[in-house]
Amino acid sequence: MFDVSIIMPVYNVSAHLPRAIQSALKQTKMDFELILVNDGSTDDSGLICDQFAEEEPLLIQVIHQENMGSGKARNAGLRAARGKYIYFADPDDYFKPTLLADNVRLADAKQAEVVVFGYTREAEGKPEDRESFLPRQPHFYTKEGFRKHFRNFYHFTPYALWNKLYRRQYLRENRIWFTDQKLGQDALFNLKVFKELQHVAFSRKAYYHYVEHAGSAVNRYREDRFEMELNIALRFKDLVEYWDMKADFNDLLKQEFWHPVYLEIANVAHPDCPMTEEEKVEWIQTICSEENIQKYVIKQDRREPNPFRRLLHQRIQKGHYAMAIKLMEKRNESANNYRKVFQKVRRFFTS
Repeated sequence: MFDVSIIMPVYNVSAHLPRAIQSALKQTKMDFELILVNDGSTDDSGLICDQFAEEEPLLIQVIHQENMGSGKARNAGLRAARGKYIYFADPDDYFKPTLLADNVRLADAKQAEVVVFGYTREAEGKPEDRESFLPRQPHFYTKEGFRKHFRNFYHFTPYALWNKLYRRQYLRENRIWFTDQKLGQDALFNLKVFKELQHVAFSRKAYYHYVEHAGSAVNRYREDRFEMELNIALRFKDLVEYWDMKADFNDLLKQEFWHPVYLEIANVAHPDCPMTEEEKVEWIQTICSEENIQKYVIKQDRREPNPFRRLLHQRIQKGHYAMAIKLMEKRNESANNYRKVFQKVRRFFTS
């Protein structure tokens, strides 16, 4: 048995994949395996996986499969994993050499089912523009303690996979697997993890470099985005109902059901959206009629510190859907113009 199984789903990321694999291979003082799941890539990603496996046959296992999505790719990795702990890394990011050693040591010391650690966010091609985020929670040793303090936990990337180390036995005992949902299956996975969680440890150091890439799936128009985002909110509702804590987390329920509405307004405001203006308004009106959206978004006020989000929520509450869409379009246009000006100024001073 290995100490850790690193599972990395791979799909058309040949430009970034070598850096991700090398950061895994540089892990210090650890007995680990790296499972690369090539999810039907059409670029050189599969070849890169095989080349690294030839160089490190004792450490790297490559699984080739037809394109089925990152959820099923991670499930393939889970089925093959032999590590005491599971770590999910993305193929277009990278991480520090001490990530595994430090967090396995902490997991063993605290008998943790999950370890949460800090991360650094940076833009592609701009590693100098970094911002680090660190968890501030105490360690949890009981289900009651975790649930009591869940609000604080929720506000530190609760759905991310890459800043968490999972005990494989806990995943197996609770039959936790990924769904085949195209977006948000990391959130659905973690909501299953939270259900019976009690031993959680936190490392107040940043180990993972999350790299924001232009043209990511989050920033593209998707016809089925609302259904997927709503499903996450519904599963969150199921979780707090299972805990019998709906009243305790009413504010989080409002946030969860506002999230799919906000993202869908951004989705229809995207330049690639094929709908007419009339169709956009009708669609936003339709999604706002959903039972839970009515209960947690339309009929409840939000303490929203962000002025734009607050104004957008007010327009939705009043049924001013066309105005809400226009607000989002103007915001996106302003953000794009600012980004272009900033890039020109930066190039001037760095040339």
